[in-house]
Amino acid sequence: MLQAIRTSGLLSATGARWRSLAGLAIVLATVVQDTQGTVGFEPPRLAAIGLTTLAIAIAWLWLMPRPSVLTVSGLGGAAVVLMLLLPGTGAVICMIVALVNAGLRLPARAGVIVAAVLGLAFISADGFVSHWSSLVNLAFTGLGLAFSYVGSASVRRIREERERAEALLAELVRTRDAQVEAAALGERARIAREIHDVLAHTLSALAVQLEGTRLLLEQRPGDPAAAVAVERAHRLAREGLDETRRAVGALRGERLPGPDGLARLVGDFRAESGTPSRLQVEGQAIALTSEAQLALYRTAQEALTNVRKHAQATSVDVSVRYAPDGVELIVDDVAPAVAKNGQAQAGYGLVGMRERAELLGGTLDAGPRATGFRVRLWLPT
Repeated sequence: MLQAIRTSGLLSATGARWRSLAGLAIVLATVVQDTQGTVGFEPPRLAAIGLTTLAIAIAWLWLMPRPSVLTVSGLGGAAVVLMLLLPGTGAVICMIVALVNAGLRLPARAGVIVAAVLGLAFISADGFVSHWSSLVNLAFTGLGLAFSYVGSASVRRIREERERAEALLAELVRTRDAQVEAAALGERARIAREIHDVLAHTLSALAVQLEGTRLLLEQRPGDPAAAVAVERAHRLAREGLDETRRAVGALRGERLPGPDGLARLVGDFRAESGTPSRLQVEGQAIALTSEAQLALYRTAQEALTNVRKHAQATSVDVSVRYAPDGVELIVDDVAPAVAKNGQAQAGYGLVGMRERAELLGGTLDAGPRATGFRVRLWLPT
């Protein structure tokens, strides 16, 4: 691709060089024709015309690859001198080329000044050689020169606007790509939170239940309580599959779990862990977005999972308080100091809870207290 761009640039530069030489050849031919038609063989005048033509050729060849105020002024000044020595088409062509380059290739302010000075000087030279005999012709000449500059300046402005539009379009494409990438990363994080919250809650309860069943079978083989424990583990696995299906459905845009499921969540925790637990709701329930409902439910679920995994809690209190400006969820457990420290080291669960809260403009505070561990979630309406 880079080689193709370089080859294209080289071909473009070669084509511009040949076009410049062809234009210069046309001007020289026109000057020769004007000379034969008006001057004849007057040596002094022919010498002056020859020197002026040489200056035009030098300025022309220097102008094309290196446009500047000096080269444009040199070509235009030579055209004015040629107009004084040899009025005709050659001088007009040189002046038009100078004005077009002033409009296309010089800075705007410098181009205006150079074009105005050269145009006035050329019209004055034309009027001088014609003895100001036809003001109408001078007016048309001035309009033609003005059109040459204004037209070329307009072309330059259109070209610059096109380049600016292309740059803005490229920036827009980059911004869109960045937004798509950010959306993809956000979706990946959301899926990771859902998977963690569902699997961590279910599998931790299942692991506790299976460990208890194993110990029971080792100590009392054939005990009917082992069958009850196995049945309970089976029920946990089935509920875990159901919860996973609900999580997948939530990712597909189906109905999300919310505060209505907190009573069942606390009841299941109490039945599975044997830890005294209660749910308390204060205030009038308010309408929450589906994302806020899911965040409330998942935070309570993850907090109870952490209690089961990291704390030998003697009791757990879950409270939900509705206020006009938001909703607050608090999960308090009473646990020994060792258990508190273990829960404080919980990993991705707390990270996921905090991410959920921040995405909804809320806050999450989690840390040990004097009697246990507290998780507090606040979500604004």
